[in-house]
Amino acid sequence: MITNMKKNRSLATILALVATLSLFLAGCGNASKKGSADNDSSKASMQNPVKDKPAKEALVSNDNLWYMNGSINYKSKSGIDAYKFDKQANTVTIYSVNKMYKTYNEAKKANDLNKQGTLTYSFKNDSDSQPVIYMKGKLSDIPMDQTVSVKSEVAGTYKAANLKVTGYQVVRNLDDDPAKQVLVTPK
Repeated sequence: MITNMKKNRSLATILALVATLSLFLAGCGNASKKGSADNDSSKASMQNPVKDKPAKEALVSNDNLWYMNGSINYKSKSGIDAYKFDKQANTVTIYSVNKMYKTYNEAKKANDLNKQGTLTYSFKNDSDSQPVIYMKGKLSDIPMDQTVSVKSEVAGTYKAANLKVTGYQVVRNLDDDPAKQVLVTPK
């Protein structure tokens, strides 16, 4: 009788372990399916704005902000310049922001768009991959013009917001003072 009880207990323990393992594996399978569905939707919403597009097109076809700084994680005491191109009007509005945002609307909701001015822009050369953008107008009511020469692609993570960005290494020439910069936008 004691032997039968031990066998029944052992059998019950084994069945309980099998049932628990089955539930665990079923849960993992559902999580895996859900994760791949989430990944598919995130891939659609997180397209790389500069991938498979020439620089000339990528810069003006993206409805998001482009951030110009000394490097992706450069700490500026005066803020980061944020450019919003309007392809239809051939204008670019320049803002000063405290950090990079994933979307233009996030920056707007955070009330962190300090408008510096709106400039007209044109391309000074015919290169699609390394365009030179000429901008002219007034910033803070002061007439100015600048050129931004696109050099090569760059990508990285803006650590202050854990934000993946992509864009270009550029040379900004403002008042005959060329400076190496990056011009990036969130992925």
